[in-house]
Amino acid sequence: MAAAARAANAGMAVTIVDEGESLGGQYYRTRRLATGRGSPREFTRRFPSVRVLSETVLFDAPTSHSAAVWSQEHGAEVLSYDAVCVATGAYDRSVPVPGWTLPGVLTAGGAHTLAHGFRTGPGRRMVVAGAGPFLLPVACGLAAIGCSVELVDAASTREYLRGVRPALRNAPLLAEASWYGLQLAKHRVHLYRSGRVITRIHGEGRVESVTIQDVDSDWRGVCGTEVDVAADGVCLSFGFVPQLELPHLLGCSIRYQGESGDFAVVVDANMRTTIEAVFAAGETTGIAGVRVSRVEGQIAGLTAAFDAGVITRTRLQSEVEPLQRVARHLRVFSEWMRLAFRPRPGLWELAEPNTIVCRCEDVDLAQVDGALAANDVSLSAVKSDTRAGMGLCQGRVCGPYIVERLRETHAYRVPDGHLPWSVRPPIRRVPLSAWMQAYSEDR
Repeated sequence: MAAAARAANAGMAVTIVDEGESLGGQYYRTRRLATGRGSPREFTRRFPSVRVLSETVLFDAPTSHSAAVWSQEHGAEVLSYDAVCVATGAYDRSVPVPGWTLPGVLTAGGAHTLAHGFRTGPGRRMVVAGAGPFLLPVACGLAAIGCSVELVDAASTREYLRGVRPALRNAPLLAEASWYGLQLAKHRVHLYRSGRVITRIHGEGRVESVTIQDVDSDWRGVCGTEVDVAADGVCLSFGFVPQLELPHLLGCSIRYQGESGDFAVVVDANMRTTIEAVFAAGETTGIAGVRVSRVEGQIAGLTAAFDAGVITRTRLQSEVEPLQRVARHLRVFSEWMRLAFRPRPGLWELAEPNTIVCRCEDVDLAQVDGALAANDVSLSAVKSDTRAGMGLCQGRVCGPYIVERLRETHAYRVPDGHLPWSVRPPIRRVPLSAWMQAYSEDR
């Protein structure tokens, strides 16, 4: 939205392709009626000329300046462009734990959507577990609809206290954190299980209880500290993973960030990728939050307008340089947050040999490790031998976990410049008729 607004203001013809039913992605999912600055309603009022293709998926990039899209209502078409800004966001990082396939276990993002969008949850007695600030809105949202919530955070209190100094330099973030603190107190949700993780989920047919254990600085369990807690619902949140299938398909260079265990599109200060006329903004360039995403989107929109010859270099510099300063300021806190709550080695050891790690293809950890007994250590070997990553999610759920598992236990070296798993069109599920319709003029 930010990129589109700036590009439209500069005089470019803009089309937004959004998989959601309305603008705003996950951030505005519960704020559809908001009318404030930056809201979807305010955007459509200010920019009626921007073409919005909602409930539309981009499934292929057949040439360097075209994209094939499809929607249930309008079918398929191929869009031509002078510039494209990729802002595909991120999704929950999944960490397999014994029992995580039981009904009643959701990612925190899924539970958050249920609570705010549908006023319900996966259970009434909830355990919200993982690491990082996203636990707070999830816990608050579930508590607000009447769930009893226990908050279990792998990060220690000391790690949170280290963030006070960078937070003090960012008043909006400090206000947001204070608000969540008040909400937790209001609903009597207490963070008294910090420095702990869920090591096992129990139940016959659905969640009945969980085992919680103290962890060391690497988030490995401390023997003798196990405690069983009754629950009928579990939310797991260990951060987010950028959604990079589209930039990978477009040929953009992608870097692996070993310190936080995720990938990001390589961009310069103006949000240009390594591919001409392709820009990236938001979580695709690294997990940093909504404020950084908005600023990056504005920079991308202005730079696209300049590269297309719509605005002058003088205007570009006068408008982009202040935004770049804001982005650098905001990244101080987001960089601390990315590293403070990064996944630790102990997470990759939670799964047991019979724990399912690829849910689409029912592949357990023993099969993954066994695939490497007579093969080179690579995702290709695991995929060929077990079909892990070949299901409906195309490796989005299991891929990041398997990468880290292979790094931790098999000395796997992640390739530089691209994702270690293959990405081929269609990058979203579409009917076969969409292929025929999109390419009927060319084939």
